Amino acid sequence: MAWKRVARYSLGYNIVAREFYFYNRFEGETTMQQLFPSPEEFLALADMFRNEGPVNFNTDGNYFVTGPEEVGEEETP
Repeated sequence: MAWKRVARYSLGYNIVAREFYFYNRFEGETTMQQLFPSPEEFLALADMFRNEGPVNFNTDGNYFVTGPEEVGEEETP
C-alpha cells in the first residue's frame, strides 16, 4: 500500500458549468491533482480537509484518510 501526505488543497465552484472542483497536491510533488466531486462528495471533502489533519491518500485504493485520533477526543477550536 502506498501512502502520500496531502500538502495543499483548494476548493472551487464554476458558476457557469455548475461544477465543483477539488484540487490537492502531495508532499514532494509540484503538480496539483483535480477532482470533479458531486455536491455531496464536495461537502464531505471540504469538511474532512478543513477539520482534520493530517490527511493522507492511499494510491492503491484511491481514497483519502485522516490521521489517527484517540477515541472520544474532542475537537479544539
